[in-house]
Amino acid sequence: MSKHNRAFKLKLAKLAQSIPSREVGKRYGVASSLVRYWSQVYSINGADSFKHPHQPYSLKFKAHVLTTMTVNGWSLSYTSAHFDLSSQGILFQWHKLYAQEGLSRLTPRKNSRPNMTEHSTTLKPSAEMTEKELREELDYLRAENAVLKKLEALAQARKKKAKKRP
Repeated sequence: MSKHNRAFKLKLAKLAQSIPSREVGKRYGVASSLVRYWSQVYSINGADSFKHPHQPYSLKFKAHVLTTMTVNGWSLSYTSAHFDLSSQGILFQWHKLYAQEGLSRLTPRKNSRPNMTEHSTTLKPSAEMTEKELREELDYLRAENAVLKKLEALAQARKKKAKKRP
C-alpha cells in the first residue's frame, strides 16, 4: 500500500511540470527526489499514471522489464517510470537479485507469516522417552534453571543496591 494516494501524486506531478520539484516538495512535505520521480512517471504515462496494474508483479513482467531496460540501455529511474512501477527501489532490487541469483530469484514470494506448529501440551512420561529426548530435556531444564538463578541473583543485587541508597 502506498503512503500517498493517486490523486495526491498526480497533483504534485502536474505542479512539478511548472514549479521546481524542490519547492513542491517543501510545500507538501515530500522528498524532492520523489516529486521528480512522480513528475517523470506523469510525463511518460500521462493521466493513466500511478495505477500499478501489475501488482503483485509476476516473474514474466519482471523479466520483461529487466530485458527492456538492458536492450534499450535505459536507466533504473527511466525504466521504472516507463513501466509505472510504484518506486525506483523495486527495480533496483529486481536488478540486484537477478544479478546475484538469476531469474529464479525473481519469482513472487508469499509475504505471510508461517503457520504456527502444534506443540503438544501433554508431556510424555519419562519411561516412554528415548535416551536422546531425555538428554535434550535435561539440557533444556539445566539451561532454564541457570537462567532462573541468574534472574534471582540480579533481583537480589538490585534490592541490595536500592537499600544502600538513602
